[in-house]
Amino acid sequence: MRTSLLRSLALVSLSLFGCAAPLVIPDASRPDASQPDTSATPDAHEHDSGSMDDASAMDATVEPTDASSSPDSSGTDASALPDASAGDGGPSNEAILGTLYGPCGVLRAQITAPTPSIFNNSLVFVPSEMYTRAALSPGGQRIFDTPNAGGSSIESEVMSFEVLHYCEGATLAATETEIMYAPPDDGGANSITDILVSINGMRVGVSVTRIYRPAPMVLTDADVRSQLVTKLVGVNRSSQRVLPAQRWVKQILSVMVANQTVADQVLRVWPTIDAATRADTIIMMTTTRGGGFIYCNPDPALGMECPSL
Repeated sequence: MRTSLLRSLALVSLSLFGCAAPLVIPDASRPDASQPDTSATPDAHEHDSGSMDDASAMDATVEPTDASSSPDSSGTDASALPDASAGDGGPSNEAILGTLYGPCGVLRAQITAPTPSIFNNSLVFVPSEMYTRAALSPGGQRIFDTPNAGGSSIESEVMSFEVLHYCEGATLAATETEIMYAPPDDGGANSITDILVSINGMRVGVSVTRIYRPAPMVLTDADVRSQLVTKLVGVNRSSQRVLPAQRWVKQILSVMVANQTVADQVLRVWPTIDAATRADTIIMMTTTRGGGFIYCNPDPALGMECPSL
């Protein structure tokens, strides 16, 4: 088990630091009938609890944000990374805010697979780039313009869509408040999905989370596992409740992390989550360098300040 985990982490390092082969780790075992992991119970309206998104949402119409601002400047060395190739995914002539590194066009086979999988990429911002509406795709602009269901996660939702649009040719089918659900039949949480997209003609739900703690707060493996479990349980619940007219083939959990240390934590704890909770969800992990606007949460009550934006 330890050898296998070390081999997986070695593959991650190769993928992020110059290896052109895509990192895709499918789970060979189908989900079993065991009960979902309940070590973390999702809130009825969970939005990126790991990044303290209970605070008031940032106004997306504020002055342009310097996209290079980052809560952690010790991220991946962009000069050592291969540019993302569109492959048979999204059109290679599409622009994206930031520079995307890693595998593209790898999701089509995973969308139709009955098992979970995890893959990663990197998104690097430079000082000349600004987070503005004009820098986004038409779908990204519509998410930018549309109020979400609460929390301050709109920037991460926008950029998750932009990665999928650029890399996988995703088009926006519905924003968070446009997705329709049946009431929960068990009295449980009203878990919802952030975005509905179409990839290669298939409807795919996308939930988004940011796993991040500002210094001097410490992010432990237990914290990472708890947040992943919370989000995966919510993914499963929203998949059960979405109405047939918008029912998706599968869900992607887009995980934004601000440095390689947290990326390694995600890869380390993901296999420890039980199969029923992982279900057939795809984890798309994006390690950012710059992009402080993705993680900022200006809540004085928590003693936190935004990075310079």
